[in-house]
Amino acid sequence: MEQMSLGPTQTELDTVNEVFIESLRPWWVELQGYIPLMAGEMSYRAIPALAINAYHYLGLDRELGIKMANMFKTIYFATRIHEMIGDDEEGQEHTQELQFTILIGDYIFGRVLKLLLETNTEQLLDMFAAMICEINEGLIVKYKSVQSLEEILLLTRAPFYSYAFRSAAQLKGFGAENGEAYGRLGYNLGMALELLAAGQMMEAADYLAKARAWVDGQNDQALPGRVEAMGLIRDLHRDLRR
Repeated sequence: MEQMSLGPTQTELDTVNEVFIESLRPWWVELQGYIPLMAGEMSYRAIPALAINAYHYLGLDRELGIKMANMFKTIYFATRIHEMIGDDEEGQEHTQELQFTILIGDYIFGRVLKLLLETNTEQLLDMFAAMICEINEGLIVKYKSVQSLEEILLLTRAPFYSYAFRSAAQLKGFGAENGEAYGRLGYNLGMALELLAAGQMMEAADYLAKARAWVDGQNDQALPGRVEAMGLIRDLHRDLRR
């Protein structure tokens, strides 16, 4: 799975990482220690990759796709920092380090709002606010009740993929119905990737079938990157058969 291409070139992903570091430059020395804790996670790699795909499939500007991929990567980064905070039952001590972790996570969320203004995409503010609320609510449910892995991913990871595609659809000028449908493509692709990485092949196949069915129903005018989308789906199908 580690060798599979998720769509964007390594150059594009490297550019996202450069933008990511630069956008957090004031606190990067303190923040870079968190990276090794996340680097091996499928979400850390797949969220920015699929965000680039979301913009590419609709024929949107490459630079815009990279900047938006950075925003989704940044939100994931902040979310994971907050997830690392334990509670009293887990032996989490209320130290200065804990306080820094909480504050730096909040700071990063605030940076995303500034990035929206810097990229002239402030019309997505309501969408990003809704996504962050949805993810945080999912984390609450995750910690307060017993959930299956698939349910946890639906609550805490699927929104990243869905909103990445929905944001691209909104900037492309799609109406609400078509934007929601495009968001479902991201949702299904993201869940297939996450479940595949977790070894849940049958469940991943179900989401992948839904993604393929939607792409099959599009033409090249509605989805300029249809061929590339089908290529990713074929790669995932190949991985399922291994």
